[in-house]
Order: sequence, then C-alpha cells, then structure tokens
Amino acid sequence: MKASKLLQEKISKYETLLLNFPEEMEDRVLDLASEQISYDELLDEVKKYSLIPKPEGSWVYVVKPILEALPQLARRFPNLTILCYGSRENEFRSMEVTVKITRLTLRTTLTGEVEHVNWRKVLQASLEVDKDATVNKTEKILRKARDSSICLSDLGGRRFKKVLSMAGLRVKVLYTEKTYHFTPLMILKRKISMRAVEDKELERLVQSHLEYIRSYIYKFRNRDRAHFEWMYDKVPWLRRRINREEIRLLDNLIDEL
Repeated sequence: MKASKLLQEKISKYETLLLNFPEEMEDRVLDLASEQISYDELLDEVKKYSLIPKPEGSWVYVVKPILEALPQLARRFPNLTILCYGSRENEFRSMEVTVKITRLTLRTTLTGEVEHVNWRKVLQASLEVDKDATVNKTEKILRKARDSSICLSDLGGRRFKKVLSMAGLRVKVLYTEKTYHFTPLMILKRKISMRAVEDKELERLVQSHLEYIRSYIYKFRNRDRAHFEWMYDKVPWLRRRINREEIRLLDNLIDEL
C-alpha cells in the first residue's frame, strides 16, 4: 500500500516507470495499465503460465497495491512508459533457496542445534542468487531505462543503484519502505558476504532469527506488522518513527487480499 502511495506522489517527474516484476509478464502488466484486463485476469495469467513460484500469496501481498494503482497512474500520466525488469528464473531460484532456509529454520527449532556448515551453505547459496539477480536486473535497467526513469525496488535496489549512477542514467530508485531495519537473518547474510563469521556469532544471529520467527512472524497475521512490532521492541531509536496504532491496521490487509 505504501509503495502505491509513493508512486502517486513521485511519478509526475519521470517518463518511465520500472517495476520489479518478471519481464515475462510485462505485456500483461501493460494490458492492466491500459484497462484491457482486470487485476484478477492478470493474476489468473500469472498462475496459468507459472510466472511466479507457488505459493503466490506472499508475492500477491506485495504487488497487489502496485498493480491496482497502475490504471489510475496511466490515466493521469498517459505518456508514462511502464516496463518490467525482473525475471521468472530469478523468482524461482529465490523461492528454492527460501524453502531451504525455511526447512533449516524448522529443523533448528526442533533440534535446538545450530548446524554451522548447513547455515553457511544455505546463506552462501542465497547470496549467490541475490548476486545473479542483481546483475540480471541491472543489465535490464541499463537496456530499458530512458533519460528520466523511476525504479520501484525493494532494499536489494541498493546493490544496483551505484552502477546506474556510474552509467550516467538519471534513474531514481524508490524503495517501498523507508522505515526499515535488517532482520537477524539479513544481518547474518550481510556479515557472511563481507568476512568470515565465527561459529559463536553465527549461533547468536541464528537464535535471534528463531526468536524473530517465533515471537513475531508466527504471532501476527501480517508480516509487515510483525516486522514493525519487532523493530519497535528491538530497535529503540526507530520507535519514534513507528505508529503502533497504524501498524495494527495492517492485519486488515490480509482480509482484503
């Protein structure tokens, strides 16, 4: 929801909108923007041709507000060019490694044992997937971006922002969430990408990851609310930027999907 609001506020200054959706669904996205098909019809196409790995629920939660905002954006800005820079392959590779992390998380919870080798192996695999996706996305943006473009991205966009700047492209990378703090697992991945991580530090961050899953992801119906509640409890300097009454309303989004 916040992503679509950001687009409404920022898009008027740009000629091209770059979306982090698989390039394979670009034609359908354009049909949606021009109101030739409905959101539900687009979703049916995505499922029919397996453009997104199953289960699609987590993907739908993120993209639905953006997709539903496109027809209005296209009406307000008829000269706006809409393009996609993701890929089906990256989505499926990302899901594969996510499933492996989920299984290892469950096994660690059940046994109480942090398997250092397996955690390093799966997080290295995740880093490789992220790296390949960044290269792929950067190449597509370099090919598709025009003089004045806005690129909607998750936090992974930070990895290609510098490359775009060096290429001399005027591409505004717009992150879907401003108030954010890395989760324990993201912190561990980042540390592994930069240097060797000792077993003790790995265990500490894995245990923090388990607490995050157990005390927040499992507790709240909405994953955004879970993350904000975790930030409020664990990251004191962000508390003044978090309205707990507003984040409680996030649970209503589940009922609307």
